[in-house]
Amino acid sequence: MAKTLLKNLSLDELDSWMKELKLPAYRSRQLSEWIYRKRARGFEDMSNLPAGLRKNLEEKATLNSLSLLRSRKSGDGSEKFLFQLEDGESIESVLMPMRKHQTLCISSQVGCAMACHFCETGRWGFRRNLKQAEILDQVLFLMDRAGDSTFNLVFMGMGEPLQNYSTMLGALRILSHERGFGISEKRITVSTVGIPGRIRDLANSGLRVSLALSLVSVDEDIRRVLIPSASKMRIRELLDASEYYADKTQRQVTLEYVLFDGVNDRSKDAKRLREIVQGRPFKLNIIPFNPGETPVEMMLPGIQEARELRRPTPRKIDTFVGRLASAIPSVTVRWSQGSDVGGGCGQLRGRKES
Repeated sequence: MAKTLLKNLSLDELDSWMKELKLPAYRSRQLSEWIYRKRARGFEDMSNLPAGLRKNLEEKATLNSLSLLRSRKSGDGSEKFLFQLEDGESIESVLMPMRKHQTLCISSQVGCAMACHFCETGRWGFRRNLKQAEILDQVLFLMDRAGDSTFNLVFMGMGEPLQNYSTMLGALRILSHERGFGISEKRITVSTVGIPGRIRDLANSGLRVSLALSLVSVDEDIRRVLIPSASKMRIRELLDASEYYADKTQRQVTLEYVLFDGVNDRSKDAKRLREIVQGRPFKLNIIPFNPGETPVEMMLPGIQEARELRRPTPRKIDTFVGRLASAIPSVTVRWSQGSDVGGGCGQLRGRKES
Protein backbone atom coordinates (compact mmCIF):
# COMPACT_ATOMS: atom_id res chain seq x y z
CA MET A 1 0.00 0.00 0.00
CA ALA A 2 1.38 3.42 -1.01
CA LYS A 3 2.34 5.74 1.80
CA THR A 4 0.48 9.03 2.24
CA LEU A 5 2.60 12.11 1.49
CA LEU A 6 1.41 14.31 4.33
CA LYS A 7 2.30 17.67 2.77
CA ASN A 8 -0.14 16.93 -0.06
CA LEU A 9 -2.98 17.12 2.50
CA SER A 10 -4.77 20.27 3.59
CA LEU A 11 -4.81 20.87 7.33
CA ASP A 12 -8.43 19.65 7.47
CA GLU A 13 -7.46 16.54 5.50
CA LEU A 14 -4.56 15.94 7.88
CA ASP A 15 -7.03 16.12 10.81
CA SER A 16 -9.29 13.57 9.10
CA TRP A 17 -6.37 11.28 8.28
CA MET A 18 -5.23 11.31 11.92
CA LYS A 19 -8.81 10.72 13.05
CA GLU A 20 -8.90 7.56 10.91
CA LEU A 21 -5.91 6.38 12.95
CA LYS A 22 -8.10 6.81 16.06
CA LEU A 23 -5.93 9.63 17.35
CA PRO A 24 -7.13 12.72 19.30
CA ALA A 25 -7.17 16.13 17.61
CA TYR A 26 -4.22 17.46 19.56
CA ARG A 27 -1.96 14.83 17.97
CA SER A 28 -2.79 16.28 14.55
CA ARG A 29 -1.87 19.75 15.77
CA GLN A 30 1.41 18.39 17.13
CA LEU A 31 2.14 16.70 13.82
CA SER A 32 1.48 19.83 11.73
CA GLU A 33 3.68 21.84 14.08
CA TRP A 34 6.54 19.38 13.60
CA ILE A 35 6.12 19.41 9.80
CA TYR A 36 5.76 23.14 9.16
CA ARG A 37 7.03 25.10 12.19
CA LYS A 38 9.81 22.85 13.46
CA ARG A 39 10.64 21.59 9.94
CA ALA A 40 11.20 17.97 11.02
CA ARG A 41 13.07 15.88 8.45
CA GLY A 42 11.69 12.59 9.74
CA PHE A 43 9.20 11.14 12.22
CA GLU A 44 12.07 10.17 14.53
CA ASP A 45 12.60 13.90 15.21
CA MET A 46 9.09 14.31 16.67
CA SER A 47 10.13 13.88 20.28
CA ASN A 48 6.79 14.65 21.95
CA LEU A 49 5.00 11.89 20.00
CA PRO A 50 5.01 8.38 21.55
CA ALA A 51 7.51 5.96 20.01
CA GLY A 52 4.67 3.65 18.92
CA LEU A 53 2.90 6.48 17.10
CA ARG A 54 6.10 7.53 15.36
CA LYS A 55 6.59 3.96 14.17
CA ASN A 56 2.99 3.80 12.96
CA LEU A 57 3.40 7.07 11.07
CA GLU A 58 6.63 5.83 9.50
CA GLU A 59 4.77 2.78 8.17
CA LYS A 60 1.82 4.72 6.77
CA ALA A 61 3.19 8.11 5.69
CA THR A 62 6.12 9.98 4.25
CA LEU A 63 7.31 13.57 4.60
CA ASN A 64 9.68 14.48 1.78
CA SER A 65 8.99 14.87 -1.95
CA LEU A 66 12.26 16.19 -3.38
CA SER A 67 16.02 15.93 -2.96
CA LEU A 68 18.84 18.37 -3.69
CA LEU A 69 20.93 17.55 -6.73
CA ARG A 70 23.12 20.63 -6.95
CA SER A 71 23.46 24.25 -5.85
CA ARG A 72 25.33 27.15 -7.44
CA LYS A 73 26.43 30.29 -5.60
CA SER A 74 26.30 33.63 -7.38
CA GLY A 75 28.81 36.42 -6.99
CA ASP A 76 26.06 38.58 -5.45
CA GLY A 77 25.39 36.02 -2.70
CA SER A 78 22.32 34.43 -4.29
CA GLU A 79 22.14 30.65 -4.46
CA LYS A 80 20.31 28.54 -7.05
CA PHE A 81 19.18 25.02 -6.16
CA LEU A 82 18.40 22.13 -8.49
CA PHE A 83 15.97 19.59 -6.99
CA GLN A 84 15.04 16.14 -8.22
CA LEU A 85 11.43 15.01 -7.82
CA GLU A 86 10.26 11.46 -7.13
CA ASP A 87 9.43 10.78 -10.80
CA GLY A 88 12.88 11.91 -11.97
CA GLU A 89 11.80 15.40 -13.12
CA SER A 90 13.71 18.40 -11.80
CA ILE A 91 13.04 22.02 -10.83
CA GLU A 92 15.03 25.04 -9.66
CA SER A 93 14.55 27.52 -6.80
CA VAL A 94 16.58 30.55 -5.77
CA LEU A 95 17.49 32.15 -2.43
CA MET A 96 18.38 35.85 -2.76
CA PRO A 97 19.84 38.03 0.00
CA MET A 98 18.45 41.57 0.08
CA ARG A 99 19.44 44.55 2.21
CA LYS A 100 16.87 43.95 4.97
CA HIS A 101 15.58 40.46 4.21
CA GLN A 102 16.01 37.39 2.02
CA THR A 103 13.75 36.41 -0.87
CA LEU A 104 12.70 32.80 -1.50
CA CYS A 105 11.86 32.29 -5.18
CA ILE A 106 9.98 29.02 -5.77
CA SER A 107 8.57 27.11 -8.73
CA SER A 108 4.98 25.99 -9.32
CA GLN A 109 5.42 23.74 -12.39
CA VAL A 110 8.00 21.57 -14.10
CA GLY A 111 8.58 23.77 -17.14
CA CYS A 112 5.90 26.17 -18.34
CA ALA A 113 3.21 26.14 -21.04
CA MET A 114 3.11 29.93 -21.51
CA ALA A 115 6.01 29.67 -24.01
CA CYS A 116 7.39 33.19 -23.47
CA HIS A 117 10.20 33.65 -26.01
CA PHE A 118 12.32 35.62 -23.53
CA CYS A 119 12.19 32.92 -20.82
CA GLU A 120 14.37 29.79 -20.60
CA THR A 121 11.61 27.93 -18.74
CA GLY A 122 9.05 28.76 -21.44
CA ARG A 123 11.39 27.66 -24.22
CA TRP A 124 11.99 24.34 -22.41
CA GLY A 125 8.26 23.54 -22.53
CA PHE A 126 5.75 22.17 -20.05
CA ARG A 127 6.21 18.82 -18.27
CA ARG A 128 3.67 18.78 -15.45
CA ASN A 129 2.21 20.70 -12.51
CA LEU A 130 3.94 20.47 -9.17
CA LYS A 131 2.16 18.79 -6.27
CA GLN A 132 1.42 20.71 -3.10
CA ALA A 133 4.17 18.84 -1.23
CA GLU A 134 6.73 19.73 -3.91
CA ILE A 135 5.89 23.42 -3.53
CA LEU A 136 6.00 23.31 0.26
CA ASP A 137 9.24 21.31 0.36
CA GLN A 138 10.97 24.02 -1.69
CA VAL A 139 9.91 26.56 0.93
CA LEU A 140 11.07 24.39 3.82
CA PHE A 141 14.46 23.82 2.22
CA LEU A 142 15.03 27.50 1.44
CA MET A 143 13.86 28.51 4.93
CA ASP A 144 16.52 26.22 6.40
CA ARG A 145 19.14 27.93 4.21
CA ALA A 146 17.84 31.40 5.08
CA GLY A 147 18.19 30.71 8.81
CA ASP A 148 16.49 33.13 11.19
CA SER A 149 16.47 36.11 8.83
CA THR A 150 13.26 37.82 7.71
CA PHE A 151 12.17 36.67 4.27
CA ASN A 152 9.70 37.25 1.46
CA LEU A 153 8.28 34.39 -0.57
CA VAL A 154 7.65 34.79 -4.30
CA PHE A 155 6.03 32.41 -6.81
CA MET A 156 8.35 33.65 -9.57
CA GLY A 157 10.33 30.50 -10.35
CA MET A 158 9.51 27.94 -13.03
CA GLY A 159 5.93 27.79 -14.27
CA GLU A 160 2.73 29.84 -14.38
CA PRO A 161 1.22 29.63 -10.85
CA LEU A 162 -2.34 30.33 -12.01
CA GLN A 163 -2.25 27.33 -14.35
CA ASN A 164 -1.69 25.17 -11.26
CA TYR A 165 -4.33 27.14 -9.41
CA SER A 166 -5.98 24.69 -6.99
CA THR A 167 -2.65 23.22 -5.88
CA MET A 168 -1.07 26.66 -5.48
CA LEU A 169 -4.11 27.82 -3.49
CA GLY A 170 -3.78 24.82 -1.15
CA ALA A 171 -0.10 25.61 -0.65
CA LEU A 172 -0.89 29.29 0.01
CA ARG A 173 -3.42 28.35 2.69
CA ILE A 174 -0.85 26.24 4.54
CA LEU A 175 1.89 28.83 4.07
CA SER A 176 -0.25 31.55 5.65
CA HIS A 177 -2.18 29.52 8.27
CA GLU A 178 -1.10 29.72 11.91
CA ARG A 179 -1.08 25.91 12.04
CA GLY A 180 1.06 25.84 8.92
CA PHE A 181 4.05 28.10 8.27
CA GLY A 182 2.35 31.18 9.69
CA ILE A 183 3.85 33.47 7.01
CA SER A 184 2.18 36.88 6.74
CA GLU A 185 0.21 37.14 3.50
CA LYS A 186 1.80 40.51 2.76
CA ARG A 187 5.16 38.70 2.48
CA ILE A 188 3.89 36.32 -0.23
CA THR A 189 3.70 37.33 -3.91
CA VAL A 190 2.18 35.40 -6.81
CA SER A 191 3.58 36.44 -10.21
CA THR A 192 1.57 35.68 -13.35
CA VAL A 193 1.64 36.30 -17.09
CA GLY A 194 -2.07 36.77 -16.64
CA ILE A 195 -5.20 34.58 -16.67
CA PRO A 196 -8.06 37.04 -15.98
CA GLY A 197 -10.54 34.50 -14.61
CA ARG A 198 -7.98 33.04 -12.22
CA ILE A 199 -6.90 36.49 -11.05
CA ARG A 200 -10.52 37.12 -10.08
CA ASP A 201 -10.76 33.67 -8.45
CA LEU A 202 -7.69 34.46 -6.33
CA ALA A 203 -9.22 37.82 -5.40
CA ASN A 204 -12.34 35.99 -4.17
CA SER A 205 -10.40 33.24 -2.33
CA GLY A 206 -10.22 35.08 0.98
CA LEU A 207 -6.43 35.27 0.77
CA ARG A 208 -4.71 38.65 0.56
CA VAL A 209 -1.34 37.79 -0.92
CA SER A 210 0.40 40.25 -3.24
CA LEU A 211 -0.11 39.93 -7.00
CA ALA A 212 2.40 40.76 -9.75
CA LEU A 213 1.28 40.86 -13.39
CA SER A 214 3.98 40.34 -16.02
CA LEU A 215 2.82 42.97 -18.50
CA VAL A 216 6.00 42.92 -20.69
CA SER A 217 4.57 45.21 -23.39
CA VAL A 218 1.79 47.78 -23.73
CA ASP A 219 1.56 46.99 -27.45
CA GLU A 220 -1.03 44.23 -27.91
CA ASP A 221 0.62 42.79 -31.04
CA ILE A 222 4.15 42.77 -29.62
CA ARG A 223 2.94 41.18 -26.39
CA ARG A 224 1.23 38.39 -28.32
CA VAL A 225 4.46 37.61 -30.19
CA LEU A 226 6.64 37.67 -27.06
CA ILE A 227 4.05 35.62 -25.14
CA PRO A 228 2.31 33.30 -27.64
CA SER A 229 -0.11 32.02 -25.00
CA ALA A 230 -1.39 35.59 -24.54
CA SER A 231 -3.21 35.55 -27.90
CA LYS A 232 -6.58 35.26 -26.15
CA MET A 233 -5.72 37.62 -23.27
CA ARG A 234 -6.35 41.28 -24.05
CA ILE A 235 -4.30 43.75 -22.04
CA ARG A 236 -7.49 45.58 -21.05
CA GLU A 237 -8.95 42.36 -19.59
CA LEU A 238 -5.77 41.72 -17.58
CA LEU A 239 -5.71 45.26 -16.20
CA ASP A 240 -9.41 45.12 -15.29
CA ALA A 241 -8.91 41.80 -13.49
CA SER A 242 -5.87 43.20 -11.70
CA GLU A 243 -7.78 46.30 -10.65
CA TYR A 244 -10.54 44.02 -9.32
CA TYR A 245 -7.89 42.13 -7.35
CA ALA A 246 -6.52 45.34 -5.85
CA ASP A 247 -10.01 46.57 -4.89
CA LYS A 248 -10.98 43.21 -3.38
CA THR A 249 -7.78 42.65 -1.37
CA GLN A 250 -6.83 46.29 -0.71
CA ARG A 251 -3.33 45.56 -2.05
CA GLN A 252 -1.63 47.39 -4.89
CA VAL A 253 -0.85 45.16 -7.86
CA THR A 254 2.68 45.25 -9.26
CA LEU A 255 3.00 45.50 -13.04
CA GLU A 256 6.25 43.77 -14.04
CA TYR A 257 7.76 45.17 -17.22
CA VAL A 258 10.68 43.22 -18.71
CA LEU A 259 12.67 45.79 -20.67
CA PHE A 260 14.12 44.95 -24.13
CA ASP A 261 16.35 47.17 -26.22
CA GLY A 262 14.43 48.79 -29.08
CA VAL A 263 11.33 46.65 -28.50
CA ASN A 264 9.40 48.10 -25.57
CA ASP A 265 11.66 50.90 -24.31
CA ARG A 266 10.51 53.60 -26.74
CA SER A 267 9.04 56.97 -25.75
CA LYS A 268 5.57 55.84 -26.93
CA ASP A 269 5.83 52.78 -24.67
CA ALA A 270 6.61 55.02 -21.68
CA LYS A 271 3.68 57.29 -22.57
CA ARG A 272 1.27 54.34 -22.70
CA LEU A 273 2.62 52.96 -19.41
CA ARG A 274 1.98 56.31 -17.73
CA GLU A 275 -1.60 56.24 -19.01
CA ILE A 276 -2.11 52.70 -17.69
CA VAL A 277 -0.73 53.25 -14.20
CA GLN A 278 -1.87 56.78 -13.35
CA GLY A 279 -4.95 56.83 -11.16
CA ARG A 280 -5.10 53.03 -10.81
CA PRO A 281 -4.01 50.81 -7.88
CA PHE A 282 -0.82 49.71 -9.64
CA LYS A 283 2.89 50.11 -9.03
CA LEU A 284 5.49 49.51 -11.71
CA ASN A 285 8.54 47.26 -11.59
CA ILE A 286 11.01 47.59 -14.47
CA ILE A 287 13.08 44.41 -14.97
CA PRO A 288 16.02 44.71 -17.40
CA PHE A 289 16.03 41.59 -19.59
CA ASN A 290 18.24 38.67 -18.51
CA PRO A 291 19.53 36.81 -21.61
CA GLY A 292 19.52 33.02 -21.53
CA GLU A 293 22.19 30.70 -22.89
CA THR A 294 20.82 30.83 -26.46
CA PRO A 295 20.28 34.21 -28.20
CA VAL A 296 16.70 34.80 -29.36
CA GLU A 297 16.12 36.62 -32.67
CA MET A 298 12.61 37.30 -33.92
CA MET A 299 10.44 39.49 -36.11
CA LEU A 300 8.24 41.84 -34.11
CA PRO A 301 5.21 43.85 -35.30
CA GLY A 302 6.06 47.43 -36.24
CA ILE A 303 9.82 46.75 -36.30
CA GLN A 304 11.31 46.47 -39.75
CA GLU A 305 14.02 43.85 -39.26
CA ALA A 306 14.49 40.71 -37.19
CA ARG A 307 15.75 41.75 -33.78
CA GLU A 308 17.72 39.88 -31.16
CA LEU A 309 16.25 40.29 -27.69
CA ARG A 310 18.80 42.27 -25.69
CA ARG A 311 18.98 44.21 -22.45
CA PRO A 312 19.08 47.99 -23.03
CA THR A 313 22.20 49.88 -21.99
CA PRO A 314 22.16 51.44 -18.49
CA ARG A 315 21.75 54.85 -20.13
CA LYS A 316 18.67 53.73 -22.08
CA ILE A 317 17.20 52.17 -18.93
CA ASP A 318 17.71 55.45 -17.04
CA THR A 319 16.11 57.41 -19.90
CA PHE A 320 13.06 55.12 -19.97
CA VAL A 321 12.59 55.25 -16.20
CA GLY A 322 13.05 59.03 -16.29
CA ARG A 323 10.11 59.30 -18.69
CA LEU A 324 7.97 57.48 -16.13
CA ALA A 325 9.18 58.79 -12.78
CA SER A 326 7.59 62.25 -13.00
CA ALA A 327 4.13 60.73 -13.42
CA ILE A 328 4.50 57.42 -11.53
CA PRO A 329 6.03 57.83 -8.04
CA SER A 330 5.99 54.07 -7.42
CA VAL A 331 8.26 52.98 -10.29
CA THR A 332 11.29 50.88 -9.39
CA VAL A 333 14.00 49.03 -11.31
CA ARG A 334 14.63 45.43 -10.25
CA TRP A 335 18.07 44.18 -11.20
CA SER A 336 17.78 40.41 -11.07
CA GLN A 337 20.11 38.64 -8.70
CA GLY A 338 21.86 35.37 -9.48
CA SER A 339 21.98 35.98 -13.24
CA ASP A 340 25.66 34.92 -13.42
CA VAL A 341 24.61 31.37 -12.44
CA GLY A 342 21.35 31.31 -14.43
CA GLY A 343 19.24 32.21 -11.41
CA GLY A 344 17.79 35.52 -12.62
CA CYS A 345 14.24 36.22 -13.80
CA GLY A 346 13.53 34.11 -16.89
CA GLN A 347 16.68 31.98 -16.61
CA LEU A 348 15.47 28.92 -14.66
CA ARG A 349 15.21 25.64 -16.51
CA GLY A 350 15.83 22.70 -14.17
CA ARG A 351 18.36 20.83 -16.30
CA LYS A 352 20.32 18.07 -14.65
CA GLU A 353 23.42 18.25 -16.85
CA SER A 354 26.33 20.29 -15.54
